[in-house]
Amino acid sequence: MTKIKKHFKKQPVKPDKRTGKVTRRTVGGGSVDVPAPVLRAWQELSGIKDPAKATVNAAKFRQLWRIFTSGRERISPELLQDPGAAEAYITGFHLPNAARAALLCRRIAQRVGIAPGAKPGVGSGVRLGDWLGKYFNHQRIFDLGCGSGAWSQVWLSEVRLKRNAVHLIDVSPALLEMAAKGIAYVRASMGQNASLYVETVAKEIGQIDFAQFDAQKNAQQSGSDAPDKSLDVYILGYVWNELIDDRTGRDRILTRLDSCRTAKRNALLLLAEPATDEFAWDAMALRDQLCAAGWVAIYPCPTGARACPMLNAEGGVRDWCFSEGGWRKPEEYMKLEEDTGIAHNKINSAIFALASPELARQLPKMSPSLIEQSQVVVGKPSVPGGRPGREKGFSYLLCTPDGLVKTAPKRIEIKFAKPRGSTVSSVAKP
Repeated sequence: MTKIKKHFKKQPVKPDKRTGKVTRRTVGGGSVDVPAPVLRAWQELSGIKDPAKATVNAAKFRQLWRIFTSGRERISPELLQDPGAAEAYITGFHLPNAARAALLCRRIAQRVGIAPGAKPGVGSGVRLGDWLGKYFNHQRIFDLGCGSGAWSQVWLSEVRLKRNAVHLIDVSPALLEMAAKGIAYVRASMGQNASLYVETVAKEIGQIDFAQFDAQKNAQQSGSDAPDKSLDVYILGYVWNELIDDRTGRDRILTRLDSCRTAKRNALLLLAEPATDEFAWDAMALRDQLCAAGWVAIYPCPTGARACPMLNAEGGVRDWCFSEGGWRKPEEYMKLEEDTGIAHNKINSAIFALASPELARQLPKMSPSLIEQSQVVVGKPSVPGGRPGREKGFSYLLCTPDGLVKTAPKRIEIKFAKPRGSTVSSVAKP
């Protein structure tokens, strides 16, 4: 597999010289919170409150961190089969992944015009689940290569429909057990008006028979007079890159996504990859491949079904697209950072949300403001406003329906800078 370049490695945390503690840092544009049920699940499943267990898991997490950040080609299916390794993975990786999922949920809400502070469209402040609940009464969540289940747990916390089915798919039985227990904490917070079915599947993605899931759904619906307004949600959280040498696995996913077009299914794809050039470009290429087949990108891309202008070097600019964000960490996790010297202050990721052709046809009705909010920050210069006397510079690089646009130069303090991936209403253009 492709190695992560050295200059993209996260550096060890440097404690404050006066206090000896790790300070909390966030990125401009605000921070996200991990949903309360997901946080409670982490606190219980990680054993973080047990000092002896926390010490052991911290040491194992440090070892896993070196593998995941120095060469993902070394990741093997056997790596997380051991329950102890799975618990260490939960301890260190689960909450940052949950924060990334929460960031994507917030950014989708901003793009469709329902997030607090967004341009009025469907209704400012409406929850993502309430918005989707107007159009769908049933969702199937396919968490492919689910790991600890962080992505499906956050999505289910944010989007709770009347009927919900979660299919957790991974090769590690130990991680599947952890993921299912995490979903149980979300179930406890759902109330009595929503049903939840959970299934764990210990298989490689290339071995998955999606037809069995469809037959299962049809059997459950037989005899019901209620109209089926279903939404399928496919999650690939840091998984696509791990399938780079697994042609069977990638083909199985692509075949399934293409069937959403032929069967006219309402479907969403949530895709996340590390915020490095090679991994992001690979995700961007998948985005373009799906858009060429009729899918429509709803985040971060305001270009919809058009080819990605950054990937295709439009205007001489070839860069990789990723989103920036910060998150509010619990005290237990901050203590883990101090003990390990590993920080997750930023949750930058190449994250995308795409709608199937059938769902895309309904988007103009579901979200009239999706087209109006058509400027997304995809780049910022290292020196905002340019270097005086050397170059004119620019404030932001925006992705718009008309392509890439550089804004007029204006010196902006870093702490007030808009993060990559954020939707902006209007800015001055050259």
